[in-house]
Amino acid sequence: QPYFAAGFAFSRGHFVATVPYDMYQPMIFQGEEMSIGLRGFTVGYDYFAPERSVCFHSYAIGENSKARNKVPHFWEHAQAFKGTGIKAMKRLLGIVDMNPEVPRSEWDHSEEAKYGLGGARETSKFYDVIGIDVVKKTTQRHLCQFVHNKMHKQFMKSLRPDGMGIDYGQIDYKWVDPRPNDE
Repeated sequence: QPYFAAGFAFSRGHFVATVPYDMYQPMIFQGEEMSIGLRGFTVGYDYFAPERSVCFHSYAIGENSKARNKVPHFWEHAQAFKGTGIKAMKRLLGIVDMNPEVPRSEWDHSEEAKYGLGGARETSKFYDVIGIDVVKKTTQRHLCQFVHNKMHKQFMKSLRPDGMGIDYGQIDYKWVDPRPNDE
């Protein structure tokens, strides 16, 4: 499973100590999982998920909207923190190497040693393996058909000798959508 899911994440305590939530990224809702996931990947963590969905949560839509919309949302305070989310997203994308066209001088580097990338793997390895082009801002589609069973079988051949995850140095796989014209 290539992606980190904050709503279904279990680990030993050292994960959150090694890859803490970035306190310089307030007002970020969509993106924090990519930040944590990529930062964890570069530190050397691997992510595993059940083959089938075992739980889910529904947002305030459909029959749940009336009851769920009574719960405060963080974005209700967006006006009080106007511009904060944009600045935070520049930092997030800069740290995880997703906006190479933006000069490094244009985003906040505060405590980057604590909230930045690790040294075990490059973000480019992650992007290549799962089909993200950070320059063109595109992703290869239909990744789920690879992740479901095939990825596990193929990558297990590169299990580290200590059994503690995948040796991505042995992985030269690049996901390319086999059905680019399918919807």
